Amino acid sequence: MMTNSRTCAAWGLAVSAILLSPIIVIFLIPLTIGVGFDIFDLIGETPFALALFAPAAFLLLRLVSPRALAHQLAALVRPRLPLGRSGELNYAPKSIS
Repeated sequence: MMTNSRTCAAWGLAVSAILLSPIIVIFLIPLTIGVGFDIFDLIGETPFALALFAPAAFLLLRLVSPRALAHQLAALVRPRLPLGRSGELNYAPKSIS
């Protein structure tokens, strides 16, 4: 009896969430835009622009960091074993036969 009521409750909540989610999204988008404009008016243009471009700058700094460049250069310079010397690797594929 208890598992049946739990199943019905879960399905009921899922259907309610599916039916209410478009309504919530429709009201949250203008609200979010309005809050953003209010923050823009209060703070000003410069800090707002910095806040918008901070994730992009962080990503660029991570991609162009000296450590990342060193890893990429080391991967390019690192010698690769030819196929005939695969036995020297830690893992050698087993034969099919």
